[in-house]
Amino acid sequence: MGATIIVDSGSTKATWRAFAGNDIIFETESKGLNPLYLTEEELIDEIDKNLKPYLGFQKINRVYFFGAGCNTNEMQMRIQNVLSLFFPECMLDITSDLDGAAMGLFGKNPGIACIMGTGCNACHWNGEKIVQNVPSLGFILGDEGSGAWIGRYVAADFLRDMIPPEIHELILKTHPHDLEFFLKKVYQSNYASRFLAQIGGIIGLLPDHPYTRSLYKKAFYAFHEKFISFYKDSGLEYGFIGGIAVTMRSVIEEECEQMGLKIKTIAHKPIDGIQDFLKKELYPGA
Repeated sequence: MGATIIVDSGSTKATWRAFAGNDIIFETESKGLNPLYLTEEELIDEIDKNLKPYLGFQKINRVYFFGAGCNTNEMQMRIQNVLSLFFPECMLDITSDLDGAAMGLFGKNPGIACIMGTGCNACHWNGEKIVQNVPSLGFILGDEGSGAWIGRYVAADFLRDMIPPEIHELILKTHPHDLEFFLKKVYQSNYASRFLAQIGGIIGLLPDHPYTRSLYKKAFYAFHEKFISFYKDSGLEYGFIGGIAVTMRSVIEEECEQMGLKIKTIAHKPIDGIQDFLKKELYPGA
């Protein structure tokens, strides 16, 4: 029985899982493989470094890649060019991380799928495909409510000495209070969104701190306004995927209850649901 590989890639991390029928053959992680930020050479190097040890022991028939940044034909082709070097005889299916989130959250049922991780996005999923979606625009023009968006506020407050001392001390444990350091990380790096999300993640160590709660609420309001307010009359359930969604769980639950939005689930990754969906399609007897 040939195996299937699922790749669930955000901008910070990518999860790789190979399965056949009911059996998981291997699972590993690499850095996020966002083709908007990485060259083909960088993508190849990351896959070669993290995946090569797992290949060659099982025949792979199909690779399903669900990735941040894979919203256009050009970016999908960049990923396809890279994957074809490692899987020259496989069927390759490349689409956005939002498709993977929706499939993993709702399967064959309709719903409003929301990603809140390093970046963010949302869509109306009809049980087969995305039928409505507002573009995320990335961390410079959009991604309101994402980890990178939160990190922008935290970094600015830190550098301007406008952040509570408890959080200031937490940041100093891993990052210098150095304007030049921060400006280079944000304006001269392909990994600015990861860096900002990392900075934003620090406040999660003090989840009940008034600063953290206030910023999390601000993040959810921004996410709601830009991404999901359009679906308020749909009557559908909402599902949330991503590290920020899990970290902000209590805020999301409180605000959704006040807004009358019904939550199906809040989870870190969609890969279990994606596997269930694909298993029924590819291994019907399993």
